[in-house]
Amino acid sequence: MGLWVVLAILTALAVLSVLVPLTRSRAAAAGAEASDVAVYRSQLREIDAELARGLLDPREAEAARLEIGRRLLAADRAAQAHSAAVRPLPRGLVAAVIVAVPLLSVGLYLAGGAPGYPDQPLSARLQKPVEDQDYAILIARVEEHLAANPRDGQGWEVLAPVYMRLGRFEDAARAWHNAIQFSGATAAREANFGEALVALDDGMVSETARAAFERALASEPGNAKARFFLAVAAEQDGDTAGAAAQWRALLADSPPDAPWRGAVAHRLAALEAGADATAAAPGPSAADVAAAGAMTAEERARMISDMVAGLAARLAEDGRDLDGWLRLARAYVVLGTPDKARDALASARRNYPDDAEAGARIEAAERELGLGS
Repeated sequence: MGLWVVLAILTALAVLSVLVPLTRSRAAAAGAEASDVAVYRSQLREIDAELARGLLDPREAEAARLEIGRRLLAADRAAQAHSAAVRPLPRGLVAAVIVAVPLLSVGLYLAGGAPGYPDQPLSARLQKPVEDQDYAILIARVEEHLAANPRDGQGWEVLAPVYMRLGRFEDAARAWHNAIQFSGATAAREANFGEALVALDDGMVSETARAAFERALASEPGNAKARFFLAVAAEQDGDTAGAAAQWRALLADSPPDAPWRGAVAHRLAALEAGADATAAAPGPSAADVAAAGAMTAEERARMISDMVAGLAARLAEDGRDLDGWLRLARAYVVLGTPDKARDALASARRNYPDDAEAGARIEAAERELGLGS
């Protein structure tokens, strides 16, 4: 409400600034004409006084009277004409206009405008769903701003996630790089920069991306995104044991409702199932690797299920493999069958009835996988 009062006062002042000069100009004109009439009448009185004192010849006095009288009549006619044709604005009318114009303006805006519409900052608009936004216009405006202000690190940071959502990974990587350069390095910015580079390289963790994740961890040792992708890098380097250890550590450190737990558990289950299948059978050929890379998501899920089934069959024959039972339980959780995961851990207990260390590991796995009763 305070804003509307201020706007009404400003409007009233604007109207007043227009009306007052008009009123003053009319009054000044009328005053000037009345003053001329008074001057001429005063001159007539002075002529009569000088004639009485003998200072003025009668003929000269008569001629002066005629000239001043002519001017007096002309000035009087002009004053009367002006009074009849142009009159000052009444004060009541001026006051009414000053009050009515702001009230009418505010009323029309309240009726047809949107005074209650909330602010729409750029960051909030860019977080809306794609279907609710004209992203082309928004992005063009931000890009135009950044073209004129290339050192605006905050602007680059706002734009980078939008590029990622639209699949413009090269632009996203450049935007995060600029955000780091102009706003300073933080763990989140470094991790997001590395993620954009990984997306740009079709899932491969390059040396540049690895360095970004390492800088993120140096700044924030618990950064989940950096830990996730460094585990991916270890897996890509062939260090499956190191990758699995990093997956487990990340799961152990993550809260139960962490959004990345599912992805981590899925990668760990696939890694462990694949490692167990490799130990029980000859290694995959180059053709097998190429075929796996070309699989759809459903085909890869089916392949993982087959690996899990092979692991379960082997453990059914020889249950003295605690790591195998733990891998099997994780794989079942990833596949969405927690009951089978509980059965796997129960089988592990039966195979290690008197082993306190094994029991502690089984209990830790239950807590990690959320399988406790």
